[in-house]
Amino acid sequence: MEKTRIPSQPLKKIALSCSGGGYRATSFHLGTMSYLNKLQFQGKPLLENVEMLSTVSGGTITGVVYALLKKDKRNFGEIFNFLLDKLETLDLVKTGIEKLNPDQDLKNPDKTKNLINAFAEEYDAHFTNGKVMQDLAGIGSSHLKEVVFNSTEFKNAINFRFKNPDTSGYAGNFRARISKKQLQEIKLSDVMAASSCFPAGFEPMLWPDDFVHEDAVNLKILKDKNNAQAISPIGIMDGGIYDNQGIESILNYQKDNELPYFDLVIISDVASPSIKAYKPLEKKDKTGFRQFTLKGLREKFAAICKRINYIFSGLLLFLLLLPFSWSYSNNIGTGFCLGLSVMVLLLILSKFLLLRQIKKTESYLTGKITEVIPPFYQEKIKALKIEELSVHRLEPLLINRLRSLGTLLLNVFLKVVRSLNYNRLYDDNRYEYRRISTLIKDLTRKDLRKKETKTDENQPRQATVNPGFLSGNYDSVVGKNIEKVVDEASGFGTTLWFTDQQKVGKLLEKLVAAGQLTMCYNMIRYLEKLIFTPENGFSDLTIDVQTDIRKLYKDCKEDWLHFKQDPAFLYNQGRRNQH
Repeated sequence: MEKTRIPSQPLKKIALSCSGGGYRATSFHLGTMSYLNKLQFQGKPLLENVEMLSTVSGGTITGVVYALLKKDKRNFGEIFNFLLDKLETLDLVKTGIEKLNPDQDLKNPDKTKNLINAFAEEYDAHFTNGKVMQDLAGIGSSHLKEVVFNSTEFKNAINFRFKNPDTSGYAGNFRARISKKQLQEIKLSDVMAASSCFPAGFEPMLWPDDFVHEDAVNLKILKDKNNAQAISPIGIMDGGIYDNQGIESILNYQKDNELPYFDLVIISDVASPSIKAYKPLEKKDKTGFRQFTLKGLREKFAAICKRINYIFSGLLLFLLLLPFSWSYSNNIGTGFCLGLSVMVLLLILSKFLLLRQIKKTESYLTGKITEVIPPFYQEKIKALKIEELSVHRLEPLLINRLRSLGTLLLNVFLKVVRSLNYNRLYDDNRYEYRRISTLIKDLTRKDLRKKETKTDENQPRQATVNPGFLSGNYDSVVGKNIEKVVDEASGFGTTLWFTDQQKVGKLLEKLVAAGQLTMCYNMIRYLEKLIFTPENGFSDLTIDVQTDIRKLYKDCKEDWLHFKQDPAFLYNQGRRNQH
């Protein structure tokens, strides 16, 4: 088998994928791009060699803002600070939820009034200012030739892509295509919302219904039930459900070529490859409320209701009979007793109506649950005397199923899909010298040790060549300053906000810095692999290209030493230059 060799022009044509992960992803990827922009290669920022950008979920926020402002000829410093200012000041959850109040309406009456569409309008107001996909037409005049914002559609369970309208091929997917005229009308804020619409946090967006707006003539046709071109709504959700790294869109680009189109694929990823173990509910003693059974609660409730009936009936009888002691004469006492009698009678009636409504609701809910259970299983479930099971027994039956379902969806399923997409890149020998993965946990003490010993099967394989610069123990290579930053950054959850405490703790700064310094570390490892791996074709490159790569390697090593001293030096430099 012929040995894989490096591209003839390493680093010339780059594809960058930005994973999902809420504000953690948005901030980390901004750091990744920031460091690529700092590196000078062959007389220009290395970021300007990125020809394709593929983003998912939180990464799409960064991707859309970057592509839109780049099309508007804004420099990187302006883009960097625009996005940081928004991340620092916006509480999307608060403003989004406020739009759901009864006294407020969405600005776009065509949208369903729900949380994800409220977020879409917030994205429009603060990030994209009414711009549509057509505003990305001609982006090829910048360094970007292709931008793909990924989501997942729920009819065919595959990727659903939004692409710049002057690109080749089609948007959507091969089973649900978006024509060029339709694509041009889609608001970029709706693209951001669809891509970041993660399960449980949001409900699905509906294609095309929730994408229609006042100026969308061609999208309105798709929604018009009286038009022959109308289509049934399709649920659209987070791109991370299908491909949380956006790798597939890159691998499919000109995939029929004998060699990959891109000289380098960079995967910026904030998802952890490790899977949290399933933990069943701890066994509890059968005491307190855990002793109750559904049957026992029904009996207690019935007994209480019966007692209330006796009390109300006795009180009503007493109030009606008491005026006989003064011959029901027309006085204050008679009026008081009759008034209280009416109140007690209303209470009895209200109790009766309330119980009847509770029974109707219980019957309705039972019917709805029964509808989704196949008759075969309904018949088997009858053998279980649920009403006689105590809370002590029912609690683990319910909680453990929910926990296992959460583990399946959020860990096993998504991590397996993640592995499959990584494997497409890392099992293809053609990409041996054409790939870098920069993961948010790469430089934590635990994960770096796994990477060096290669004990984690889910961790993408890295360069093994190390001439000495990154050799040594964790404290000498990484150090306490970087360790503190990457530990805090990787521990941040998947949210779309920063708490006041996190703002005081400069978490946004640490997330961006983590992206910058992790990209630096992995670029060093990649360049070492290019320069020092024997017989890989490096010596066959032109002297100029070899010199450029060695200079880039030298710059990266100097930056790493600077990061070890001050992990936020590049972040602070970017903020000072703008402010």
